Amino acid sequence: MQAQASAAPQFIAWFLALFAMTQVPLYWVQYPDITDFPNHLARLHVLMHLPESETLQRYYALRPFQMGTNLAMDVLVPALARWMDALLALKLFASLAMLLVTTGTVALGRAVTGRFNYLLLGVLLFAHNAMFQLGLFNYLFGLGLALWLLSAWIIARSRTGFWHWIAFAGGCVLIYFCHLSALGVYAVGVLGYELGCAHGRGGIISRSTLHAVLLPLIQFAPAAVLHLLVSNSTGSYVPVSFTGSGLQAALVWLVHKATILALSPSICVSGYMLGQAVFGFFLVFALYAGFRERALKLAIPVRWMAGLLAAAIVVLPHAGFGSNMVDIRLIPALGLMLWCGLEIGERSTLRPKVVLGGIAVVVMLISLETTREWVVRDKEYRRIRSALTQIPEGSTLATVVLDDAKTPFVSPHAGAWSVIDRSALLSNFFLWPFQPFRVAYQEPYAALATQARTDAPGAPPPAYASLRQDYDYVLVFGGDEASRLRYSPGASTVFSSPSARLLRTGD
Repeated sequence: MQAQASAAPQFIAWFLALFAMTQVPLYWVQYPDITDFPNHLARLHVLMHLPESETLQRYYALRPFQMGTNLAMDVLVPALARWMDALLALKLFASLAMLLVTTGTVALGRAVTGRFNYLLLGVLLFAHNAMFQLGLFNYLFGLGLALWLLSAWIIARSRTGFWHWIAFAGGCVLIYFCHLSALGVYAVGVLGYELGCAHGRGGIISRSTLHAVLLPLIQFAPAAVLHLLVSNSTGSYVPVSFTGSGLQAALVWLVHKATILALSPSICVSGYMLGQAVFGFFLVFALYAGFRERALKLAIPVRWMAGLLAAAIVVLPHAGFGSNMVDIRLIPALGLMLWCGLEIGERSTLRPKVVLGGIAVVVMLISLETTREWVVRDKEYRRIRSALTQIPEGSTLATVVLDDAKTPFVSPHAGAWSVIDRSALLSNFFLWPFQPFRVAYQEPYAALATQARTDAPGAPPPAYASLRQDYDYVLVFGGDEASRLRYSPGASTVFSSPSARLLRTGD
């Protein structure tokens, strides 16, 4: 115990130093290359400045406040923006989300294994996972709270007092306000841990063990009632099936699941090619070698929790239940849950300093690679934002993505800067009725925005001839220069870059 107590301050110091390293890319550049970042910032700009802007009021409105999910960002970022620039406030929220995720995983590892070890610092390898680089901040914020609450449940599960249940039921409601998928991770963790404990007592078939497994689920009752009776809609809850005949849909489903299984190390570690090809492979190889040589082992409770979460990833659809990428967004949570259960095996010759040094080097390399990628894209964001300031105040802007896989220089939501700088109407906005946020289109403009949206994967973009009739400007992303010219032949170009063209439709 004295050894663990003396190691805790050193562990915390190393954790804070390495966490600060993971946050360097976010503050090194002005515009981080996070897919949803511009869209979130523009929506929050409308939320904060709608009452004072007649131009914004022409296009947007605020829905009456209702209880529901995805509230964390809408509550905390405006509060932070009272003291700082909104751009910095959103960056701080992103950092806080990742801090909750990584510290929550450390707390879960401490609760499961009963000790701190330098292996737990490896959770920082997941700081730039694909969900972070997509900008799913509400989900990550909720996931961090879920991991903290799960560790608290494991520590305090033997208590059965009234206030114990009230506290954890309140925690479930708080996670629900952040994101429904995060609450699902917590529910799977609780159920998996209880099943593991029941199995350790000799099985889960007897009435007493079934009672012990099902009793903890009572804490989810208030969140379930809130979701069914009070909450606003958060999208379609019908699972989206794969298209085609029964056999074709089954084959597509198998290919989809096999693909995300193969990409899971990359999804956990990084969103860029070097990180996917090098660090993801290195992570899998190091873990494989460690388990093969019995230098590493996995705590038994984590086997049950991670196994149940892996089964959920296999069974869940790719979209539905109020979210897109329902199965894929759980993969970093699975990786973190597995990592927190790692322990040094009996036959290990690993020294703590070697483990610490290896983790520190890889964390530094991932941060440097992310910074390098973001510096290149930051220049492109600056050019696009300068171009968007040339459009008149109150313009209507449609954004079209041709093929972002060919030239992924910037986020397809980069046009959202027009809302901040020029109070424009933007077509592909994360607003109601398309997303469950409080900011909505004014009714006359919802149909106009629908005309320019292509949410279905693989769907062709709307024709330029139809957009030019109703929009003042069209921002075209992706493809190459030739494909962008073919999309809009003869259009007046206001701005051109390696990844986008801004077109004026009035000429």
